[in-house]
Amino acid sequence: MNNLRGCNAIITGASRGIGAHIARALAAEGVHLALVARSADALAEVREQVLEHDVKAVIIPADLSNTAQLEAVVGKAENELGPTDILINNAGVEYAAPYQEYPIDQIRLDVQLNLLAAMLLSNTVLPGMLLRGRGHIVNISSLAGKIGFPYQTPYAATKAGLNMFTHSLRVELADTPVGVSVICPGYVDDFGMFSRRDKTGVTVPKMLKPTTTDKVVAAVIRAIRKDIAEITVNALPVRPLTLLRELGPGTTSFIHKATGNTRFIRELLAKSSHKSHKSHKKSSR
Repeated sequence: MNNLRGCNAIITGASRGIGAHIARALAAEGVHLALVARSADALAEVREQVLEHDVKAVIIPADLSNTAQLEAVVGKAENELGPTDILINNAGVEYAAPYQEYPIDQIRLDVQLNLLAAMLLSNTVLPGMLLRGRGHIVNISSLAGKIGFPYQTPYAATKAGLNMFTHSLRVELADTPVGVSVICPGYVDDFGMFSRRDKTGVTVPKMLKPTTTDKVVAAVIRAIRKDIAEITVNALPVRPLTLLRELGPGTTSFIHKATGNTRFIRELLAKSSHKSHKSHKKSSR
């Protein structure tokens, strides 16, 4: 899809973070947008920003962990904008805890929002894309889905599922004009777990240099334009270590220890828990 101008896109998780940045980048390409997330107020702010590019934009507040709402999301987007040409499955939730302490409801939420919502939304828009002979689905995954992440086991599992969903569907669609891509960022500066470092005072290992939001967004646009199957967006030296993990699955623990990632997440959890405990004691006085 070289020419994106005039296309219609649904972006989930569009109210903040990477989703909002993707929305602005697609608007700059002339893409009309259906912005989906839980917060109507935050979506309205993003909508005002994208309208500066003279595109149409509609906001659709929805809880994507509720599968009953998914078909209605697509219906409203297509009623307002027309057929869906691009689907960006970006909505997700990130949580960290030792697995034996992971709340059962949080595990369900990880699966429903990070994986199931993307699969069901793709299932809903795909028939129309195939009928029109045009379309692209982009799944925003994570490096955690390629090499696993300690203390984020359900999150990593859902992202690994998203990766394989992408590649399996891509094989099915190989002889069609509909593309499917997956983007796998590592730590992104100012988002997710990495953003907690300043609040907790945890020292970031030198090998865990984060990537930038701009690079993630550029990867999304490139994947759509060139129909690229998978793009890992991560700074050196972590990127070649992902290849080592694929060649030797038993190297996973070594990779996380060598980069300092296990220590980093463990310290983040400890400091966050300590601050939360102190705050609770103050509020209960």
